[in-house]
Amino acid sequence: MKIIHKLCKIVINFLKKNNKYIGGVILSEYFTFNEYMKNNKLTPSEEDYVEMIYRINLNRGNVQVKDVANELNIKPASVTKMVKKLNDKDILEYKKYDYIKLTEMGYKVGNTLLKRHNTIYKFLEILGVKDSIHEETEKIEHTINYDTLEKMETLINFFSKYQGIYSLLKEFQEDKHLDT
Repeated sequence: MKIIHKLCKIVINFLKKNNKYIGGVILSEYFTFNEYMKNNKLTPSEEDYVEMIYRINLNRGNVQVKDVANELNIKPASVTKMVKKLNDKDILEYKKYDYIKLTEMGYKVGNTLLKRHNTIYKFLEILGVKDSIHEETEKIEHTINYDTLEKMETLINFFSKYQGIYSLLKEFQEDKHLDT
């Protein structure tokens, strides 16, 4: 019993230090969207640019401002402005009228962002999302935490390994669709 009492004191002290315990009440674990997102070092828009620059680099090699503008359906001036910001964050190197080159960190970030995108996309495919899959992927990828992403990847790998179970899910989804 003494051990449990001591453990409770340790937990309460930790909660007090982290402003989660006030006046004998454990505070909620819920926050606003902005609170959840404030530790992200890149904005969703910056992430989109890095991911696209990484994609273009994988597919074509050299990346120019016009390439990014075409792929993201935006004006080259907007790309130049963002590229300068990402240059200041050491994600890429850019000189006016030259190619955009990802730094070592930029390659790592780009790879991670593309992997995240593909995992979410595949997960939504498994769920049977079709018409708005790209839009939903874009919305989710900027808010998902690493643990949830890992769980999605685990489920994807499970269905990949056990195709028979995946077939049952697809059959169930088709039957359910016929009932509605």
